[in-house]
Amino acid sequence: MRALIVGGSGYLGQFVIRAMLDAGYERVDYTYASNPLPEVSDKCVGHVANVASGRGVGEAIDAVLRSGGLDVVVNCAAISSPAACEKDPETANATNVPKQLLMALRERFPPSSRGDTGDDPATRKPLFVHVSTDQVYGGETANNLEGHGAHIAPVNAYGRSKLAAEKMVTESWPHAQTVVLRSSIITGPPPPLSRTATRRLFLEFVEASLRGKETTTFYEDEFRCPIAAVDLARHVLVLAASKPGTARGVFNAGGPDRLSRVDMAKRAAEALRLSDRNVAAASAAAASDRGVASPLDISMDSAKLERATGVRASGWALQVKMAAGLPHMPSY
Repeated sequence: MRALIVGGSGYLGQFVIRAMLDAGYERVDYTYASNPLPEVSDKCVGHVANVASGRGVGEAIDAVLRSGGLDVVVNCAAISSPAACEKDPETANATNVPKQLLMALRERFPPSSRGDTGDDPATRKPLFVHVSTDQVYGGETANNLEGHGAHIAPVNAYGRSKLAAEKMVTESWPHAQTVVLRSSIITGPPPPLSRTATRRLFLEFVEASLRGKETTTFYEDEFRCPIAAVDLARHVLVLAASKPGTARGVFNAGGPDRLSRVDMAKRAAEALRLSDRNVAAASAAAASDRGVASPLDISMDSAKLERATGVRASGWALQVKMAAGLPHMPSY
């Protein structure tokens, strides 16, 4: 198996790379904007690329093809800060909608001609896994399901850019080789390959708040289904190994627990055996100074993905312990 991880130097991308190398992939190439990963294996090769302009994207694809073929592309590249997207929606769209990536792939894997069975290794299209977000949902329905319905109504520029990306991916790449994963908050320990290019992790903020001297406010009416990065990487591994036409489509990719921000903080305190005295509850709906609209309840039912891959995502308490480096961390 050979893969290209677009945005591989980011947080999730590093977990996917590590999982693929551990699974015995022959080669795992990745793209990065400015911070390459340290050399971890002669099977892992980085390529500088700009996903918005397309510069370097085709060259990265060609490098993998020259090595013996391309089986899976995982697109992790994105501007994932809602505030940053709100300030510059044009750049957000150029980055989050993988137009240049898909154009480069279509040049190298043209649409199949009539009578093409897809069995020729030279023309067989790689699986395209696109990482989307739970913020395509509007926030008015608990345990949102996959599919395109009235509940899909993003309230900010980030969600709108990711929904536009989903549309382009599903319309530009064959359904038999397309997967869209609507991820919730992604948690876990520091990235496994390099810390340089990643920002402060959510659970690091929570733990620091619990251990600090000041009270920290958490929203009590904003619900999510956080998922561990290792579990998301495990889903990708199983999907990549499945046959074309099976386990394809749009999937929710959240963990099993529907939690408010207050729930997350208090249950983290319990898992870490810390006091929750610093946790104060507030209403997100009543907040007027956030700078960007945020959906309230975008909890998700991810049973479809778990049925497709057989991967059971870790609950919140285990996610907290993994992030803190405590025992019982699951293997790939």
